[in-house]
Amino acid sequence: MTTPNRPRWVTGTLLVVALSAVPAAAQSFRRPPFPVADPVFARVTITNQSDVAVVFRAHWGNESPRERALDPGRAVTLETTFSAGTPRPELTVLFRNGPWLRRPEVLSLPSGHVDPRTDNPGRVYDFFRRPSNVGEILTLQPR
Repeated sequence: MTTPNRPRWVTGTLLVVALSAVPAAAQSFRRPPFPVADPVFARVTITNQSDVAVVFRAHWGNESPRERALDPGRAVTLETTFSAGTPRPELTVLFRNGPWLRRPEVLSLPSGHVDPRTDNPGRVYDFFRRPSNVGEILTLQPR
């Protein structure tokens, strides 16, 4: 009993199915379907322009917050990487305005794109002491 000749499209389909069934380890030898972009760097620099030490927590996206302490006149630069083509990450900062406030102030600070080989500070934000109707409070403002 002989089998009739298969049409070329059937043979081609069988070849594609067989090649796509190759184990995942072997597929790593294939070239990516599009060029992969290098990660983009973002930085935020926070300075303390007040005359008191400031303690705050900061984190990028879903990271766990890390506590930082800034002495008067000092600065800290926080950096992260993110995929090209995604929205620019924001740094979330939690700090207390004054000793009488129970809830911390929570701010989302937009970051600046930077080249990692430079000393560009990215976006700069400053802590200041400002008078208010409840006494002096700390504020964090863009420069």
